[in-house]
Amino acid sequence: MNSDKLLEDLESLVMNASKMPFTNKKMVEEEEILQIIDDLKASMPAELEQAKKVLAEKEKIVADAQRHADSMVAQAKDYIAKLTEESELVRQAQEHANQIILNANTSSEELKSSSVTYAGDVLKYVESTLEKTLTSIKSNRESLLQSNKKSSNK
Repeated sequence: MNSDKLLEDLESLVMNASKMPFTNKKMVEEEEILQIIDDLKASMPAELEQAKKVLAEKEKIVADAQRHADSMVAQAKDYIAKLTEESELVRQAQEHANQIILNANTSSEELKSSSVTYAGDVLKYVESTLEKTLTSIKSNRESLLQSNKKSSNK
């Protein structure tokens, strides 16, 4: 029998006991009370053992839940660390790519400027050479014309 039922029986026994005249006292059957007390003593260890089992099971469930929660927190931290690391890698790669583009643009501008300067120098050289050649041709032509005039005048 469980202790709640036994306590109810004990209460009922006291409540239904007959009163002693002119006092607040009641008369109860000693054998009945002793029997209920013996039954309570007998049921208590079993109920205490059951309560201990329930408490142990509760502690096991709480410990499992705590381990599970710790595992989930660790996984979340790992995931955040990975995202942060990937984000940092992406940022570094973007920064590196931007630097490469900047270097390429700078090199391109320098190359373009050098090419224009070189082409200008080549054209100036060609122009100078052509001017010299043209001057030489004019001089040779004039010389030829003068030599022809002298030979015609003779």
